[in-house]
Amino acid sequence: MAYSCFRGVKCDLRRSNDGASRQKVKRTGSHNVITRPENITDQVYRALRQRIVQGEIAEGERMVEAAFAEEFNVSKTPVREALSRLASERLAERIPGGGVIARAMSYEEVADYLEVREVLEGLGAEKAAVRAAQSDIAKLESIIDESEAAGANGDLNSYSVLDSAFHTTIICMGDNIALKEIMPLLHDKIRVVMKASVALPGRFPKSVEEHRSVLRALAEGDPREAGAQMRKHIMSTRAAVMERLTSQNSKQEQ
Repeated sequence: MAYSCFRGVKCDLRRSNDGASRQKVKRTGSHNVITRPENITDQVYRALRQRIVQGEIAEGERMVEAAFAEEFNVSKTPVREALSRLASERLAERIPGGGVIARAMSYEEVADYLEVREVLEGLGAEKAAVRAAQSDIAKLESIIDESEAAGANGDLNSYSVLDSAFHTTIICMGDNIALKEIMPLLHDKIRVVMKASVALPGRFPKSVEEHRSVLRALAEGDPREAGAQMRKHIMSTRAAVMERLTSQNSKQEQ
């Protein structure tokens, strides 16, 4: 079973008019159909955003325009514009004296995002329980089984992808337009710290069992219990994340 996720990629963005749209032409029978324009800046932005979200660009790491321009085979203009967009999303920040770094989230920010996530994902689970089909339950069960195997093998990268797939699937099952729009952005904001929290002693098996509790409530079609189990899971996750951040901050102060 394949799951969609962000992955860092080494791009080769062919040089054209920087910042301008390139139109792709797709042949359909004897006609040419112009598809949605593909913007060079958008491509650079997506590639860099993926790397930040996946932790491939570390917090505090300098993001050098010239280096990315050379790697992507573009001028500095689309790179500069992409970095500005990332800064506006608070995924990157400009530093005194010039330059841009991948932004580190504060303890308070992470706590606030997780607090919001608890409320919204609880609602998402309630919505999903009402609409859950047997195929949805089977898909979630498969995701949990795969994630358990990945964690047991020490493959935390795969576990992180599958964990994200579990939560995303439930939001999609609920089919709430607002949640489907908001949750991917929220997940991206905290994905790096979430991934690191799984490595805490005892967290992985506990997370798997919490997922199974959510699944049981969904399978029974019980919205109240599904919402309660999801909120309990996010509360547990938040405690693990904040524990990690507290420990990390203590080591930095020593």
